[in-house]
Amino acid sequence: DMSLFPSLRAIAPPPGIDLRCCGVDELIAWCKEKGVVSRLIMSDPPWLYANEPGVANPETNGIYSGLKMPAIVAHLDAAYDVADPAGSRLASWYTWPTEEEWRDAGQAGKRWGKRVTGGAWTKLQMEGDVATLRGKHLLGVGYHWRGQTEPIALFTRGATGRAEDTLLNGYVGAPTGHSEKPIPWLRDMVRAWTKPGDVVIDLYAGKAALARACAAEGRRYLGAEIDPDRHAQALTALARYREAM
Repeated sequence: DMSLFPSLRAIAPPPGIDLRCCGVDELIAWCKEKGVVSRLIMSDPPWLYANEPGVANPETNGIYSGLKMPAIVAHLDAAYDVADPAGSRLASWYTWPTEEEWRDAGQAGKRWGKRVTGGAWTKLQMEGDVATLRGKHLLGVGYHWRGQTEPIALFTRGATGRAEDTLLNGYVGAPTGHSEKPIPWLRDMVRAWTKPGDVVIDLYAGKAALARACAAEGRRYLGAEIDPDRHAQALTALARYREAM
């Protein structure tokens, strides 16, 4: 019964979604074995907060406590092997708190080189039925500043950067869950930087907002989420999203 081993399931045909309960290393190794390459790789690591463990994100700090900075940098470096050499992008989300995170993981592994551009998601807060930039209880993304922006950096391999591929490097919108990225902006990225039938790789799927964006845009999706509970939540969210579509 292959359903008992989601990490061994083959990529579904377009517009298939393959969300695996496995680690990043296993996902990349499978792609290399099968010769799978991607034009868009998304990285949203569960950053740790060394100064105040668990304060910024108590929901995930315990789940991913073993994922330290060197492992994240190694994952980003290894992702280069499954990036389409003819033209691909690595979009990596960050947090603001430490210089080390920007210096080390900010280079996305030495093989990717310097980031070519970046942007940020500004999180609106819901006060009743009104979205606002004001309010005392802001969702922060660091332990020094109570910020409302979450940055994203872009790296490339091969030939990219045509005029029709350009996007606004900012998005303003309310989150639907802790750090769940805005699906409309993810859909923009998927639509601009991939073609129908392309494989989009999600290194740290979480609750798989990117999978929903790929389902909406007719792209194949291959993602890894190592925590069984969050993996199950992601599959439920995806099923509901498809019903809504």
